[in-house]
Amino acid sequence: MLYRFTPRRWLQIFGSIFLAACQASAPPPSYPTFQIGRVLSGQSMESVDRSQQPPVIQSCRLLGIDAPDLAQEPWGRAAKQRLEDYLRMPSKDSVSVEFEGVDADKFGRKFVYLWKDGRLLNEELVKDGYVLASMNSLSPMGGHKYRDRLIRASQYARLMGNGIWNPDAPMRMDPREFRKEER
Repeated sequence: MLYRFTPRRWLQIFGSIFLAACQASAPPPSYPTFQIGRVLSGQSMESVDRSQQPPVIQSCRLLGIDAPDLAQEPWGRAAKQRLEDYLRMPSKDSVSVEFEGVDADKFGRKFVYLWKDGRLLNEELVKDGYVLASMNSLSPMGGHKYRDRLIRASQYARLMGNGIWNPDAPMRMDPREFRKEER
């Protein structure tokens, strides 16, 4: 029996091929490595710098993304779990942390990009549909370093219907809007 592709499926196939072809293949940069103490949400965690004595724990916020709030079920917990999974794959080794700017947000978190096994985890979370690409979440220092990568990842997630973009169960409220309503 022949499988018939719908126009939507053809668009997904050709779109994913096009977006994959546009992805940059530059080698990942080399940044200091840290252990992740714990993941706090889909966009924040604590890093542990064991090179200093005593070890320094720093709260960090991933740049260029906006994760659903933990109370925004089921997406908030799913985003947190996916970040935890990425940090465990393939082993529980350290991650490279690229700090952006010297400032911290109002919660005292440093702005970071996370790299593991040559992959930019901020981008992977967007591509898998667990978080939104958000240029508003960039540091006050104007860090738009991976803007194009995050936008392409967002386009891919939307086109493929991944995670929060699933047409059968989409996330209906932007995380920023949700947080404003929660207050």
